Amino acid sequence: MTTATFDFMAPATGKCVPIEAVHHSLSDRTLGEGIAIFPNNNTAVAPCNGVITRVSDHAVTLFDSEHDIELLLTADMDAQHHDFQLHVKAGQTVTTGTELFSCDVAAIKAQGGYVDFSCIVTNLPIEEVSVCAGDVETGKTRMFSCSCPMV
Repeated sequence: MTTATFDFMAPATGKCVPIEAVHHSLSDRTLGEGIAIFPNNNTAVAPCNGVITRVSDHAVTLFDSEHDIELLLTADMDAQHHDFQLHVKAGQTVTTGTELFSCDVAAIKAQGGYVDFSCIVTNLPIEEVSVCAGDVETGKTRMFSCSCPMV
């Protein structure tokens, strides 16, 4: 059996860390491997083509049918800061770079708050995902690679 490796590009510009480096419920990796970005910009974009399968208060689930991969993208921020806007709806087809959600990062930080944008691969074994760390740029920096069996 052969495998294919493909990359997902950063959904935001900022400082990227492995998901276990942040202090919230996703850091234990029970939902999957991933990254968190401490954003410099206000908007998270789709890291790949796909269909929005779910939306919630601060999260979007995106299914990449070409690679059979599901991604959960969230905005984790202080509960007192509710400046969050969804730009997609369930069932919508998106392409790489489509705006998913946004919040006023500078205003949240100015009020002493925190915000990170997380991206989790929810349907692959952990050992098949390689994550990056460091400065990333929206749509230009690889945030992680996945290796999957080809049928």
